Amino acid sequence: MRILYIVNKMTHLAGIERILSCKMNYLAENTEHQIMLTTYEQQDEPLSFPLSDKIEYFPFDVPMAERTGNTFIGWIEDNINSRYLFRKEFKKILFKTRPDIVITTGYTYPVLDIFIKTSHYMGIRTIIESHIQSETVSMSRYIYNPIVKRLFSFWDWYILKSLKRCNCVVTLTHYDATYWKKYTTRTEVIPNMLTIKPKYVDDYSVKRIICAGRYAPQKGYDLLLETWRQLASDYRDWHLFIFGNGDRTPYQRIVDRLGLGNCVHLMDATPNIAEEFSHSSLYVMSSRFEGFPLVLGEAMSCGLPCVSFDCPHGPRDIIRDGEDGLLVENGNIQKLAHALQQLMDSEEKRKEMGLNAKKNIHRYSPESIMSLWITLFRNL
Repeated sequence: MRILYIVNKMTHLAGIERILSCKMNYLAENTEHQIMLTTYEQQDEPLSFPLSDKIEYFPFDVPMAERTGNTFIGWIEDNINSRYLFRKEFKKILFKTRPDIVITTGYTYPVLDIFIKTSHYMGIRTIIESHIQSETVSMSRYIYNPIVKRLFSFWDWYILKSLKRCNCVVTLTHYDATYWKKYTTRTEVIPNMLTIKPKYVDDYSVKRIICAGRYAPQKGYDLLLETWRQLASDYRDWHLFIFGNGDRTPYQRIVDRLGLGNCVHLMDATPNIAEEFSHSSLYVMSSRFEGFPLVLGEAMSCGLPCVSFDCPHGPRDIIRDGEDGLLVENGNIQKLAHALQQLMDSEEKRKEMGLNAKKNIHRYSPESIMSLWITLFRNL
């Protein structure tokens, strides 16, 4: 079977890029399927993670319209032009690769209707992977002008209506599936698999807490830093390390304002996050929302107990509260501080939960998760 993945770009050392690379590599190396990849906004940048030599790569360049620095009318005109060019180039790729199945993610939402309809007319089966909180995908959600919002709500309706021709939407959680069932004829829940080779915690007595994810409002680092301010004076020998890509400037300003520069470290993203996990004794996640926080599972696979906001969606699916980590009310920094204190005060509890985490997380092993994908391809 010929399977073509299409994504906008794979330029960051982030979760979606890592999980897609690992899935494609697994299929290429462990099955008879012929795996192909195309990107349309890569623009000659290198792929963020290595791909198997068995994977064929067919990039084309059709950057989507940017709102920043553009007039509204200019942005609309650029969108129309981008969609026209995307349709033209995507057809060429389909004729060139002749796939049996094409797979994309919710990040291609502005051209999702084109992806589905073009593939459908050519008799190619389609799968959409939802990797982010479903409610955040719409165009109109972030527009406050009532007239413009109504205009974009029609665009959302048009795009979501096209999902009836999609063969399957794959979500990471059962909660997320309820959103897509309104628009598509078939949904499947397949969580992300673990994508790193675990490197186990060296020493649970080390006073180092770690967090990883891009520097963006979704990740709630502003909330985490306010939480840390409540802890810093009583836990002077503890250090918080945050790893991620993106603009750190707003968060560095918070660190400076709160006087946390000696104990909070804002780091670049690293391709070897497992090494950083192994030198820590606790993981914290402060996200306001998630699609499926793969990094939680990866931290647990290394033996780290995790403390997380019970945000929508995913942490509750991964952490077994009180057994291998702690869940607290979403956005409540006092409760997050209290949960961190419980584990910071007890090396024994950190070790007990960490060992439980390492055992429990095996349910997300590559073999377990990829068998679900292979079954889906067979029965699509």
